[in-house]
Amino acid sequence: MERHGRSLVRRVALIAGVLLLVSCGMAGLLLARPPSVAARAQELAEARQRWGARPFSRYRLVMQAPSWCRLDIEIASERVVQVFENSCPGGPRTVSDLFDQIRQLDSQPDTIYCAPAGCECTEVRFVQADYDAQLGFPRSIRLRRLRTTNWPELWHFMVAHGLPDCLPPLDLDVVNVLSLHPLS
Repeated sequence: MERHGRSLVRRVALIAGVLLLVSCGMAGLLLARPPSVAARAQELAEARQRWGARPFSRYRLVMQAPSWCRLDIEIASERVVQVFENSCPGGPRTVSDLFDQIRQLDSQPDTIYCAPAGCECTEVRFVQADYDAQLGFPRSIRLRRLRTTNWPELWHFMVAHGLPDCLPPLDLDVVNVLSLHPLS
């Protein structure tokens, strides 16, 4: 009798696990949709156009790139003329460099990658940039990764390892512009 009870509990747990997995997969399919490649390209083009129409060529830019460091520079005609602070691993970057970085990071928008643990989950990587409404410069640049369940590989993974973690990881902050002040 006790053995029958354990068997029943295992079956119920297995059914509940499968239902949970299917529910998460369906929610992922319905909710996790990145902005289209065309929409991101259009947004970038409009931001570049606003930036190109700005009434000044000299400005002071303070940013975090990545979030644990600080970069404070003066730029004239899209060339760095003075570095006030740079605790970041990379060199100073202008707003034009930030636009180029967005384009480069988003250069393979249709590529589907296997998640780090294996192909039980796949992910799409894309850039999400927020642009200043008036001047067009990127206020923030984040690398996003949306994961979905890869059903054919899922069953193999579950047999060998149990339930996978197909939840999307946290966004990676690439750049956060803290301030941009026109100088001339």
